[in-house]
Amino acid sequence: MSYQIRMKIKTITVIDIGSTKVCCCISNVSDDGKFNIVGVGHCACFGVKSGIIVDMGLTEKCIATAVESAEKMADYRVKSVYVNISGKNVQSKIVNSSVNVGGRIIQYEDVMHLFSVCEEKVENDNEEIIHSVPIVYAVDSILGIKNPVGMIADSFSGSIDLVSVSRTQIQNIFVCLSRCHLNPIGVIASGYASGLSVLDDEEDQDNQIVIDFGGETTSIAFFYNGIFCGTEFIPLGGKNITRDIAQGLNISMANAERIKTLHGAAFASKDDQRDMIFVPVMEDSDVIDLQQISKSTLNQIIQPRVEEILAEIKKKIAESVFKNDFSKTVTITGGGSQLTGLRDFAAEKLNKKVKLKNMNQYGQIGGITIGSDFSVAIGMIKLALLEENNSLKKEIPESGYQKLNFIKKILLWIENNL
Repeated sequence: MSYQIRMKIKTITVIDIGSTKVCCCISNVSDDGKFNIVGVGHCACFGVKSGIIVDMGLTEKCIATAVESAEKMADYRVKSVYVNISGKNVQSKIVNSSVNVGGRIIQYEDVMHLFSVCEEKVENDNEEIIHSVPIVYAVDSILGIKNPVGMIADSFSGSIDLVSVSRTQIQNIFVCLSRCHLNPIGVIASGYASGLSVLDDEEDQDNQIVIDFGGETTSIAFFYNGIFCGTEFIPLGGKNITRDIAQGLNISMANAERIKTLHGAAFASKDDQRDMIFVPVMEDSDVIDLQQISKSTLNQIIQPRVEEILAEIKKKIAESVFKNDFSKTVTITGGGSQLTGLRDFAAEKLNKKVKLKNMNQYGQIGGITIGSDFSVAIGMIKLALLEENNSLKKEIPESGYQKLNFIKKILLWIENNL
């Protein structure tokens, strides 16, 4: 569940605040529920570290720049936005509970009561639940029920995935948005969004693990029969690899990123010894000295960090409630997933079939290529549409899924204190 106002959506705007960039996507929604991206803006971000805002001023400027670029491209004035949230403070937990209905027909209110009971088990003053996703229901002794409403039963139960996050983290994001004159109407976990961006096909309806390689973070999302059921987080990503290259070759981060993109690979091979590249080993305002090295030298710097990230992923999966046998397939996406050889190397280290998916089907918008680094933004749009079109949630006025009071309180606080 994400915070949102139930309305007929015509335009959806999402903002992905990452550790290396902020991107904004504006999409128009047709009557058949399909969306078309009409505006894109992005800006390098220096105010966020591992998903957490560390500099409000810098983050605010990055958001404003990205939104302004998207507005110009779409010729549209953005007012309300969905925003992502990530980092170590995003926690996921599956909670089970049951409700007695005494042999009558199960009503929408009964389902909402089940959600409330589950949420009460994990709620505290420091965290806020941002998603409540029903994984599976059981009606009396019947398992695997997708929607219990309308069924007669003595009792029914459910397994609900509850995703919570630090309230102060949400508040800081809302303050940045309010300073940019933007109204937040939805908060979406990055791992959930990136998973939705790539799991579309019928073949993806089995158990799946989606790994999003970001700049300074890597998220792991678990999907049970196509339904989001958990997420994990690792404070490492593509920027860590870039930093290793910069330090190892004594070059700038900008040049290290370029060399990684053009020549880097997830692991070193014997053939790399024969391929030579030039790197700037000393940089000055007037002079750049170049040195010739083999690709093997470069990839020997990259490989240990990739191995570390994959080892942490494997450890997180093993320590989760889902375990290693949850899925035989892993899907990888995100900006860092484009590293040459990563799919094969990940398959070897994780001992699973690995699929690499990107956003190439969206092509270019205004000269900007919609690639894997836009996976979170695309997933956010899909989640907004998914929840808007969910018939069960539409029938429930101002309760359960629609936890808007927290947003209203934050916005009121911002209005009175800024």
